[in-house]
Amino acid sequence: MFSTHTVIEGFESLHFHKGLLKGRLSAGRHRFLGLGHRFSLVDVRPRQNLVAGQDLTTLDGAVVRVSLMATSKIVDLELAYRSGDVSVDDYHRSNLGSSASLHVKCQVAMRDWVSVRKFEDAYRDRAEISAFVQAQLAEHCQTVGLSLLSVDLVDFSPTGGLKAAMADLVKVEMEGQAALARARNEAATMRSLLNTARLVREHPKLLELRILSSGQKPRVTFVVSSDDTKSLPEPTEEN
Repeated sequence: MFSTHTVIEGFESLHFHKGLLKGRLSAGRHRFLGLGHRFSLVDVRPRQNLVAGQDLTTLDGAVVRVSLMATSKIVDLELAYRSGDVSVDDYHRSNLGSSASLHVKCQVAMRDWVSVRKFEDAYRDRAEISAFVQAQLAEHCQTVGLSLLSVDLVDFSPTGGLKAAMADLVKVEMEGQAALARARNEAATMRSLLNTARLVREHPKLLELRILSSGQKPRVTFVVSSDDTKSLPEPTEEN
């Protein structure tokens, strides 16, 4: 008597016979002779493990909140099952969630990186924590049948009063930069006016050239008296 089992692409299957693990099955259709065969389908596509909201203490006592995203993939399904990274609830369903051991190892590596640095150093070099954690986890992943694809920093921020203090510091720095920009503009304007006054004082004819260049034309005003017996005044010219 034959039985068949089909594994879809992107998955592998754990093959059990009479309760014992016999091996893994790759994508495709498989035939088996006899009874007592059971299978557990496992997703072997890359999976993301979010290690979020970890409050860690720096060397000088500051508390920072760190979140990382570790992306891994099962490369040895049998080893992953025997190490506990893939757990089978029954013969037809496997736990496809994040790796528990990878999660814990990631937390430990994050703590090791933060705890030996002062807050200022840790905040300045925060982009380096992902490379450190990835290096720490690479060997562990090989022992549990995983391949660590990447570790990315999601968040690195101070908490509590330190967060408010940093916000005040940023506000003060921005206000100082704005005040400096205004002072520079005012100084530039004053220098321009001073240079203009010096040129006019040394070369009075520049005012006449300025009027001509502006395109202004002289205006002529006629004044008409209400007394017809009086002669009309000469027209006056206004600039």
